[in-house]
Amino acid sequence: MRRHHLIEEAKAELDLAYEEVKRAEHSLMRFEFEYNERARSLNGHADPAALAELLREKEERQEALELEALYDLQRRSTQRFALVSACFGIVSSVKDDAMTVDLIERILFQEAELRRNKVAIERHLRAFQKSLRAYTLEDSSREHDAVVRESWTALEAILRELGREI
Repeated sequence: MRRHHLIEEAKAELDLAYEEVKRAEHSLMRFEFEYNERARSLNGHADPAALAELLREKEERQEALELEALYDLQRRSTQRFALVSACFGIVSSVKDDAMTVDLIERILFQEAELRRNKVAIERHLRAFQKSLRAYTLEDSSREHDAVVRESWTALEAILRELGREI
């Protein structure tokens, strides 16, 4: 059975991001519950400064979770997994090499990005398509896997240079 390491790694990254978000959200709910319980235990007899301090403590603990950064990580992981999966699907289902490259190009890059970097993008896209096709349909050797990874890394580097978060 062929192992698609690039997809497996992207999925593992996504799973980790999801688990971190879930952990942080559970902590957030726990902080909220603790705050409500402590505020309730004061039964309205606390001075406003004590309630303000309790609220400040809760907000500091919530900020330390960095939930927005975790949501961003999860979004990027989801996008990366979707792009890698789409590329594998295209290579597996479309037989024409030129069409395969064109479809992957359309998924990964926007028109304005292509105008500025067409030669480098197409060179890396062809290398990725060729190596992925060889790995997927011919021989899932370590050599082909290494070339798939190298060419995907080059495409990701171009996307990052263009300001894309992936």
